[in-house]
Amino acid sequence: MTDTLVQFLRARLVEKQDHARSMAPIVARGAGSMDVRPELAAAFAQEMVTAAEARLRLFEETIYPYLWVDGRAGRLADLQMRLMAFEYTAHQDYRPGWAPDEAAEVS
Repeated sequence: MTDTLVQFLRARLVEKQDHARSMAPIVARGAGSMDVRPELAAAFAQEMVTAAEARLRLFEETIYPYLWVDGRAGRLADLQMRLMAFEYTAHQDYRPGWAPDEAAEVS
């Protein structure tokens, strides 16, 4: 189960990063048509990219390495992964068994 969830989440995070990178210039250039100040649109566009990159790094560097660790650290990593994946419940490949409330107790 964990391997499948890892693959699902990693794919969604990379996908979101790619979308943010491709949409950022469009958002920044389209400020006038959205009646938004250009500097606000540019800042928002950069925030989209930075947030997507940060989510992917968070997963790869602070969650993934601990998923197969025994004890509290492993359970906490599993819960964090489930919480990150919960954002994608509307995706056709998301499985209800991945919900955070299905995680083992973290205590």
